[in-house]
Amino acid sequence: MKVYVNDESIDIADASSISKLLCQLNTSPKGIAVAIGQEIIPSILWDKHLIKEDDKVLLIRATQGG
Repeated sequence: MKVYVNDESIDIADASSISKLLCQLNTSPKGIAVAIGQEIIPSILWDKHLIKEDDKVLLIRATQGG
């Protein structure tokens, strides 16, 4: 199925969780926040939250700055 990650269209398996998506993208979950649509999804729900067709997923990486 097609979803959008940071405005880029990608294909993922049906019934993929956020955790599976991060694994497919070879992205470490450390320091990452995930939002789907306008909702931030807590990391404790990433294994259970299923991504739907055409969802808009935003991955935000924490950075240090000053």
